Amino acid sequence: MRRILALIAAFALLMPAAVAVAQTHDHEKNPGPPKILEIIQESSKPGKTLAHRQHEAAWTQALIQAGFPHNLAISSVTGPDEDWFLVGFDTFAALEKLNQEFETKPALQKVMATFAPKETDFVSESRTITARYRPDLSYKPEFELGEYKYFNVTMVRYKLGSDPTEISKILNTARDKAGVKSHVVGYQVNSGMPVGTYIYFTPIKSLSEWDQPPNQAYMDALKEAKFDDALSKSVQKVEFRLFGFNPKLSYLPTSVTKLNPSFWNPKSDAAKTTTAKSTTPAAKKEAKTEKK
Repeated sequence: MRRILALIAAFALLMPAAVAVAQTHDHEKNPGPPKILEIIQESSKPGKTLAHRQHEAAWTQALIQAGFPHNLAISSVTGPDEDWFLVGFDTFAALEKLNQEFETKPALQKVMATFAPKETDFVSESRTITARYRPDLSYKPEFELGEYKYFNVTMVRYKLGSDPTEISKILNTARDKAGVKSHVVGYQVNSGMPVGTYIYFTPIKSLSEWDQPPNQAYMDALKEAKFDDALSKSVQKVEFRLFGFNPKLSYLPTSVTKLNPSFWNPKSDAAKTTTAKSTTPAAKKEAKTEKK
């Protein structure tokens, strides 16, 4: 569902007239998580996951050639079979500008006309979400994305009138007290999901981290702060999901991919087979020459 939906007119009214049109999030100029995050969620039809991702991989390459900005694709490991495409922006005005480019840039229009119609063969449901970065709901949010392979995604829906900062203060205080070595990036959904929805991204390098025993000091700190009582008071629903980074559907800067090039730049089996076939005759010829 690589479609980019136009924002509702109310967003434009919220933007100050003096704000200059910006590009997508530039981590080098603006360190840290992007201020605005667009999440394009796509659910595959049963039995169509592999074909869908092959289609998306070809679509990704076409978009890169047409000038589409950097984005990170993550694919579900647990929960519903989904792919999420994450695109960061510094402002909503920058997101709006990208939407306009899809309507006016011939190269992008051509790509969409080529690949979009096939989506109905693979996709059962799609959704576009926008969210604002909340540094006060995050924990040590700056990290080297290229070193990681997964996101543990926590989606929390708070009760109307509840303040999520209380929960985050309890969690972050407990993390500091117990010396927890993790990163959490929090976003507040402002459109595309029910009111009161927040999404938290925790990067993971390897699932072997889940084999470690629970941090008892952390659990004790939460208990001391009466964390369970705060949850029952403020939270309506919590869902945990594990997503793996999908290099074939992503387009990230070299500053990210160079940290783990074998992961971020995988060679397809087809490419390996082609290479093997093309080199084998030459190798045999050299061998025969040597024997002579």
